[in-house]
Amino acid sequence: MSSYATLLKRPLALGILLVFAGTFAACDSFVSNVDQPKDAAGDEQFNDPAEAEYLITGIRAQWADSHSGVTDLADGLSDEFRFGINSNATFPTFEQIDAGIIRDDNNSVTNALADLQEYRYLADDLLRRLEESNGFDPDAPAASASEAEIRYAANVHGANARYYLATYFGHPDDPRRGGATIDTSAFIPSPELYQRAEDKYANALEQAEAMGDGLLQRRVQSVRARNALYAGTHDFEATGGLQGPEALQAAAEYAREGLQEGESWDVAYDLNTVNDYHNQAGAGRLQLAVQDGNKAQLAGGVSESYRVADESTGELVARSHVETVANNPQELNRIPLTIIGSRGATRGGFGALPPNLTGISIDEDEFSTVADAWQANGEADALPTSVADFEDGDTIIEWGQGKWEERTDMPFISWQELFLIRAELELRGYDAGSETALELVNAVRGSYGLSDLSSVDLERIAVERDRTLFATGSRLPDQRRMKAVEWHLKDQVNGQKTAQWLQLTQDETGPNPNL
Repeated sequence: MSSYATLLKRPLALGILLVFAGTFAACDSFVSNVDQPKDAAGDEQFNDPAEAEYLITGIRAQWADSHSGVTDLADGLSDEFRFGINSNATFPTFEQIDAGIIRDDNNSVTNALADLQEYRYLADDLLRRLEESNGFDPDAPAASASEAEIRYAANVHGANARYYLATYFGHPDDPRRGGATIDTSAFIPSPELYQRAEDKYANALEQAEAMGDGLLQRRVQSVRARNALYAGTHDFEATGGLQGPEALQAAAEYAREGLQEGESWDVAYDLNTVNDYHNQAGAGRLQLAVQDGNKAQLAGGVSESYRVADESTGELVARSHVETVANNPQELNRIPLTIIGSRGATRGGFGALPPNLTGISIDEDEFSTVADAWQANGEADALPTSVADFEDGDTIIEWGQGKWEERTDMPFISWQELFLIRAELELRGYDAGSETALELVNAVRGSYGLSDLSSVDLERIAVERDRTLFATGSRLPDQRRMKAVEWHLKDQVNGQKTAQWLQLTQDETGPNPNL
């Protein structure tokens, strides 16, 4: 990967950026300010219209790095995941994120933000190449993509990047204020970033219409709906941009034209671009374990920032997916889990896994056997010897997500999420289509083999979103914007305000004279 801060200090050749975008997965250490190789391709070489498809491919690769790298950290800042206690969880950067007391040199946040800003830069640079007089001509015989395809890619990915910045990042000095910077700009509050994302999504829709591609149009309208829903339901200061009832009305309009049942828009992962959930919150390395409600595992160090609902019982405000599945193993269909044993054995996943996930799936009966041996007490419990892959005397150390493996594609948005967006908008009083909120929720539940509900309200929508969108970075914005979901951290620890956004770090703020 490369450092976005380096981009601010001197332009790197786009060829080097694209090599980095397509080659390196997210990591926890990197070296910035490296010298440019003498044989690097010059920036001007990519004005050849034959390179258009190559540039678009590089943007998509950088998108993959950015998506899982940002969303898994968001799950750590929310109470969906917590800092792992197993011996492989060695990076204190994740402990800071879990506790919401994040240092300005936090390497994990720095790297995720660098990847995201690089993604935004590549998308914006593609549009620049098209529009500058000395850029490439998409009508040239050698052109590998049409003007509509180039404009669509540049706008939709530029919009995605601004959506991530608005949803997950915040002011370096105020961890309760969302927003970010672009290049060396002053701080841009989240509502303004949501508006900029909306403007680019609108431009992308025009190109999808010009190409006559209905699926692309439905994808754009779906992410526009989510962008506007988040903008309209956060309690932002009145600073302009996209927010309030106007945003919710727009969200309903877009949602009516969104994904249909069975459709999704996926972020692709492969050997060169590995899904970060595997290496940071899964069987590859469990830096972030699935929240299991164990107070004893949260009481050490900065984890004292967790709030406790009942001091006498130790019941946490934090919601535990492990307890959810233990109470109803059928929920494994949408909350797949892994288990890490004390001797290093790992089950690839419990439940109904995505079709491209490699590993072993465990049925409900076998999961029930394991769940019966587990207790939310902070202690390792003996695993039944009947459970395959585990030795006699092995114990349960951690639970992890079993939804995403190294090369598991992730939906950027799925029809299930879009249906839950529509249901929420209906309950908030906005017309998001012909189906009722209850019909939409039951369609989602039915896709996982779950029984129908007889009624639904906003509190139930929060539950359905939480379970359906497990391990996608969705719990963090929901905790901030939905009254039915209580925030899980104390307001302050040792005089420091706990974070509800991933703060901009030194590498982003240091080279910026406007911060």
